[in-house]
Amino acid sequence: MWTRSKLKEVGKAALHRNYWKIVLVSMILMVLGCETGGLSFHKTVYNGSAETNMEESYESGPLPTGKKSVVTVKKRADSDKVTVERSSGGESASEEVEISFFEGLIVGFVAVIIFLIIFAIVLAVILALDIFLINPFSVGGKRFMVKSVEDVAQVKEIAFSFDHSYKNIVKVMFRMDLSIFLWTLLFIIPGIIKMYEYYMVPYILTENPDMEYRAAMQMSREMMEGNKWKTFVLGLSFILWHILGTLTLGIAEVLYVQPYRNLTFAALYCQLRNTRVMNHVEMPVYGQYGMGGTANGQYGLNGNDNGQYGMNGQYGTNGDGNGQQW
Repeated sequence: MWTRSKLKEVGKAALHRNYWKIVLVSMILMVLGCETGGLSFHKTVYNGSAETNMEESYESGPLPTGKKSVVTVKKRADSDKVTVERSSGGESASEEVEISFFEGLIVGFVAVIIFLIIFAIVLAVILALDIFLINPFSVGGKRFMVKSVEDVAQVKEIAFSFDHSYKNIVKVMFRMDLSIFLWTLLFIIPGIIKMYEYYMVPYILTENPDMEYRAAMQMSREMMEGNKWKTFVLGLSFILWHILGTLTLGIAEVLYVQPYRNLTFAALYCQLRNTRVMNHVEMPVYGQYGMGGTANGQYGLNGNDNGQYGMNGQYGTNGDGNGQQW
């Protein structure tokens, strides 16, 4: 059984071992919005206040004298009248024009249609970025963190998804997000539960990029069985650290809190994955982590003396007795 304190010890040790690279990757993930607490442009709500005045100017075209006239239209939000100002040849004149209810209704309808079109375009662009760019970077970021927990990772790991089964990773992450969204429509709580059920899906993809989405989601459910509440509490245990990050205007968040948190959750995945192996649960047959990989795979059940997590490997039941530090 894992504990929060032991996972955090692993996270701290990994952070000290490869500090600046981890901070750099965490910063990239935060800006992209791949991690909780990120400065995600696609998850930020912008609030605007209504302007009390609306002003529009346009040139009406050349006059017979060769000069141009400028017409300015002004409307106050609390009035049904608009002020039309005309300026030409150094002379200006203004008049108030009252807009009828029907005309106002037409103008309002056109404005709503334009707003909805713009909103749909912006939403489509955001969704496309999230599906085809941000999710793959999220998987790559988690791979970097997992490798940092186990050893020293290279920054290039963040681009892992773009070189390894990119289409499948995009598909699996999209199906996961869609499932969570649909469950969230049922009074939110079911969506939160599903979010924790599928919490390990991106981590699973870091080692099994070819895995079919049903298998990845099923494996995550099995790994999170009995661990959903503990994982929620683990995330909640960083609340004071996030407050510190806010008090330091985000400096502590970037330089310590977010990297520390990311590594701790990567350590959780490593622990749950290793527990599956030690419990004789077959790992998937995809790539080097399968049952039939080279030398029976790094995480295979029958790993030899070099199999880090094999049954007879360094951390196996017949290993050197030291085991993983958690």
